[in-house]
Amino acid sequence: MTEIAVVADVAVAAAELFVESVAGAAAARGRTAVALTGGSSAPPLFARMRAANVPWAQAQFFFTDERAVPPDHELSNYRVAFEGLLRHVEAGGVHRIRGEASDLDDEARRYARDLRDTLGSPPRLDLVLLGLGPDGHICSLFAGEPGSADRGDEELVRHVAAPRHVEPKVARITLLPFLVVTARMVVLQVTGAAKAEVLARAVKG
Repeated sequence: MTEIAVVADVAVAAAELFVESVAGAAAARGRTAVALTGGSSAPPLFARMRAANVPWAQAQFFFTDERAVPPDHELSNYRVAFEGLLRHVEAGGVHRIRGEASDLDDEARRYARDLRDTLGSPPRLDLVLLGLGPDGHICSLFAGEPGSADRGDEELVRHVAAPRHVEPKVARITLLPFLVVTARMVVLQVTGAAKAEVLARAVKG
């Protein structure tokens, strides 16, 4: 079921859904698997998440996407997550996409294996946290942009070329739609009038 909620503070609302998802998954399965977002919506969300009273030791954190940069680079989604959330909590596991890998196709396959090894096959995430790009993209799934020739693991994870119309213009590794649409909960944060228009067009189809 899709629900659109207009709230005063998107980060607060998303953090509340994070608590709900983690608590429910931990109680039901003894573990929770969360995919963390990048982008401008991430820092305020992480600041609120880290204050939550949840069973952190039962949480496995993955990433929706990563830029082809080292983990300490200013463009790294992992760096933002580490500084804003992960260094403040005792998580059960952190599964980083290695953006510094020399072969991004191999890294996409490795990450797909990590998902399967941790969550089973096919893997199912409990929660996917997303932001919305100015062009309407989620993860690093850009309309009209090619993937690599090899495509990594076609069903789960892919190396994509540097986008031509969205900054930063660097190659990425991204989860594919299968992992989003099969997640038990997906939270898409949208802020600002421009992105609200993008969302409205998407909802109308």
